[in-house]
Amino acid sequence: MPSERVQRQIDRLLDEADEAVRQLNWLAVRDRAQAALGLDPDNSDARTYLAAAERALGESAPAAPAPVRTPTPEPAPAQPTSFADGRYVVKRFLGEGGKKKVFLARDARLDRDVAFALIKTQGLDDEGIARIRREAQAMGAWGTIPTSWRSTTSARRAASPSS
Repeated sequence: MPSERVQRQIDRLLDEADEAVRQLNWLAVRDRAQAALGLDPDNSDARTYLAAAERALGESAPAAPAPVRTPTPEPAPAQPTSFADGRYVVKRFLGEGGKKKVFLARDARLDRDVAFALIKTQGLDDEGIARIRREAQAMGAWGTIPTSWRSTTSARRAASPSS
């Protein structure tokens, strides 16, 4: 027996199928009935609507639902194990945005967990790299404000982080 929430969705779909029958819109009837059966495969009203739509559309056999194809995820690139010559030991990947990858790391020097933001520099010219360096230096100066975070390391690497 479906939950109340699911049953409300089924009822809404069957009401829409009923309205589509009144309008002789058999494609809509079939679509709503199939959607209701997706939520409750044993729903007799949905089966009745589906059979009626198939007869009206001249289909002899019920259309098999299209197989759900889940794309095969690409293998994840190897995650770095540390940054800044081993000072930050990566514990796990936290997330990624348009400009940064963020890792939970252990700062070996301060003996505490930190969020390490790796700025993506691919495709940046020298001016872009200089801007990022200035921003990192400006953020590092915030360390004197008690309610702010501190940027403690800024390094330019020609290659990827250590693995």
